[in-house]
Amino acid sequence: MFNSIKADYYRLFRSVGFWGVQAFCIFGILLAIFTSKVVSSDNGIFFAIDVVSYNSGMLFIACNVMTSLLLGVDLNDKLYHNNLTTGKTRTQYYFSKALVIGSLLPMQFILLYILGIVIEFVRTGGNMGTLPANFWGQFAILFVMQVICTYAWYCITSFVLYLTRNYSVVFITYIMTYILLGLPSQMVDANNE
Repeated sequence: MFNSIKADYYRLFRSVGFWGVQAFCIFGILLAIFTSKVVSSDNGIFFAIDVVSYNSGMLFIACNVMTSLLLGVDLNDKLYHNNLTTGKTRTQYYFSKALVIGSLLPMQFILLYILGIVIEFVRTGGNMGTLPANFWGQFAILFVMQVICTYAWYCITSFVLYLTRNYSVVFITYIMTYILLGLPSQMVDANNE
């Protein structure tokens, strides 16, 4: 199983799609910080965190692309049969794919948060403000929830890929699910009026 995980990392890091997705996410953070699309009275570190949280939809797209690169190729070309004939079970096969994605997601968020904070530090000239006493606890909760939600998108993507073996259906499912999950928040008035 470790050889399979190593091979998945090797294949992912050598693919143009993976690095294209990284550039897409970094460009989104740069664009959001310098165009100030996030409405926030905070400046400094809180603004950077808001920007990364606001752009987490891009990370969901990145998760779809990474899942398609890791799992979709194997399912479409029936390459997973090669792994199964060498003595690996289906559970081990899917578990190794889940471990690869599960280890990449926190690294993605760490990269985006560090990048957002560094860019905001440069933009504000080092004026990042002070942190409240409960900052690290609240940030840890935010970070874990974002990783769990993104991993849920991976599960949805994997299931759709397993059923349809079609990349376009994965992205259509993503768009439709994203719209449907956003409808309740649009129906409720934020000002409670």
